Amino acid sequence: RVHGSGSGFKVLSIASNLAEVRERIAESARRAGRQPAEVTLVAVSKTFGADRMREAWAAGQREFGENKVQEGLQKIADTADSPARWHLIGHLQSNKAKKAAAACACIQSVDSVELLQRLDDGAGQRPPGTAPLEVLVQVDFAGEATKFGAGPDEAAETVRAAAGAKHVQLAGLMLLPPWSD
Repeated sequence: RVHGSGSGFKVLSIASNLAEVRERIAESARRAGRQPAEVTLVAVSKTFGADRMREAWAAGQREFGENKVQEGLQKIADTADSPARWHLIGHLQSNKAKKAAAACACIQSVDSVELLQRLDDGAGQRPPGTAPLEVLVQVDFAGEATKFGAGPDEAAETVRAAAGAKHVQLAGLMLLPPWSD
């Protein structure tokens, strides 16, 4: 991030950017009557390399998100020396569910019972003692052709299936609301 003041510009470090974002989160949490510790910041690593992830790790960031499975798997491997919690935040194709379940701590884009079942099967292959795979059911209230997510009825069915899954833990919903002024 670049910050301008007068005619001079300075590039802010990841550490200073994180500190600023955390302060904004804390202020928002307080205004909402919540504790800042109740809010989890997931730093999206899209287009950034492992060196930037390590810099964020050194600044105290522990949760990272990636929107593509292949990029996420590469970054997870490249940063294995920093035991970050990785979230898959983008659309997940069923044929990549097993790989994602093995590597990620949380999948935020579960949009069907079929995908949930594949993730549950994949999570069953994780090493003993590994925390359950957390999932968020993605609900599309916008109905836009360019967005992924289950409609409300299918989402309810997916939530029920998640509640009965053996190896995944339902952590909540990821909602896509309609656009509104």
